[in-house]
Amino acid sequence: MSAPRCLLLGAGRLAGGYIAPLLAEAGWETVFVCRNREVMRAVNEAGGLWLRMVGEPEDRWIGGISAVAQEDERLPELADGADLIATAVGPSSLPDAGRTLAPLLIHRLRSSGAPVNVVTFENSRRGPELLAIGMVEEEPALAGEIGRRIGLGGAAAWRAVSGREITAEGVRFDANRQSECYVGIASLVRGLSPLDGSVPGLTLVRSFDDRIREKLWLFNAGHAAAAYLGWHVGCETLDVSMSRPHIRSLVEDVVEEASRAFEMYLHSRPGSEPIPPRSPETVIDLYSDPALRDPVVRVGREPRRKLGHDDRLVGPAVAAMAAGFRPVALAEAAAAALCYGEPTDPQAPDLQREIRLLGPEEVLATLGTLDIRDELTRLICARYRVRTTGEAAG
Repeated sequence: MSAPRCLLLGAGRLAGGYIAPLLAEAGWETVFVCRNREVMRAVNEAGGLWLRMVGEPEDRWIGGISAVAQEDERLPELADGADLIATAVGPSSLPDAGRTLAPLLIHRLRSSGAPVNVVTFENSRRGPELLAIGMVEEEPALAGEIGRRIGLGGAAAWRAVSGREITAEGVRFDANRQSECYVGIASLVRGLSPLDGSVPGLTLVRSFDDRIREKLWLFNAGHAAAAYLGWHVGCETLDVSMSRPHIRSLVEDVVEEASRAFEMYLHSRPGSEPIPPRSPETVIDLYSDPALRDPVVRVGREPRRKLGHDDRLVGPAVAAMAAGFRPVALAEAAAAALCYGEPTDPQAPDLQREIRLLGPEEVLATLGTLDIRDELTRLICARYRVRTTGEAAG
C-alpha cells in the first residue's frame, strides 16, 4: 500500500522546517509546489531535505519529499491523487495560491469527485478565507463546494524556522524543537485527513480563532518586537537583539501585556475551549536561542501586514484597551514597526513614504482600522515621534 501524499504549496521555511518533517514522521510523502527553481532542483536531486534542530547534535534527514514547479503539467494529476493539500506561502500570497489551486480542484472534482481537505499553515486569522477568495475568483463554481467536498481549515504552528540554505548535500532548514500545531476543524470534510488521525502531530480544535490569536499575540508579538527594536539599534539577528537588556525587558513586557489581553479576551467569550496559560519566559525562549541565528529582517518583513488590526501588535493592544489597561510596551513595539525602514523590504520604504505624505496617525489608523483620534492611535504615534524626532511623549 502506497504512503499517503500531501501536495504542499510552498517550499519556504515552515514548509521544509516543520510541515514536511511532521508528515514524514507520520509516514507521509510530500510534494512541494515551488517558485524557487534552485530549491526544487536541490530537493529532487537529494530526494528530501536536512533539518537542523536546536539542541540536537546531528542534522536529521527527511526523505520522501519531491518538488514541482507551479507550471508543471503534472499538477492536476498530483492534485487528483493527494490525500491532503496544504499551503505555507505567507498570508499576502494566499489569494494567488488560491488562484493556482482552483483549476486543480475543479479538475479533481470533475475527474473523480473525491473530496479533499486543504489546510493553510499561515500566520493569519484569515488564512482559509484569503485562500478561498483566490479560489472562487478563479473558479466561481468552487463557491458551492467549499465545506462540502472541499474542506478549508487554518493551522497555528508554533515552530520557529529561522533559515533555509542550499548546500552541497541538499537543502537544509534550521528550526527550534517546538512541535505544537492546532488545526481548526469547523469547515473540514469529515472522514478525511487530518480528521482521520493520520497526522498525529496535529491537534484538532473547534475554535481555530482562539488558537491563532494565542499564537499571534503571545508568540509573534514578542517575536516582531524583538526584530523591530533590534533593527533600530543595528542588530542583525534576533538572539543579538535579545541579548540587549533593554530590548529583552521590553519584549518581556510585550509578551506579558499580550498574555494579559488574551486571558481577558478568552473570559469575554462564553464557551471558549480552555487554553492553559504560558509564561512569558517559555514563549521568549522559543526564539531567542543563539543557535537559531534568526535574521531580524526576516522576522520584521512586511510591516504593513504586521500592523493590521487582526495581527500581532495592534490586535492585542486593542484587546488590552478594551480590558481597561494601557498597552505601553505593545505601543512601543508598534511604533518601532511604524518607523521600520529596512531598504530590502519592499513594504518598508513604501510605508515610510506614506507616513511622510499622510502622517503616522492617518497611516496607522488605516492599517489597524482605528479611529484617527483613538486613544491607542495617540499612544502609538506619541512613541513614534519620540523615536523619530525626540519629541517628548504626551
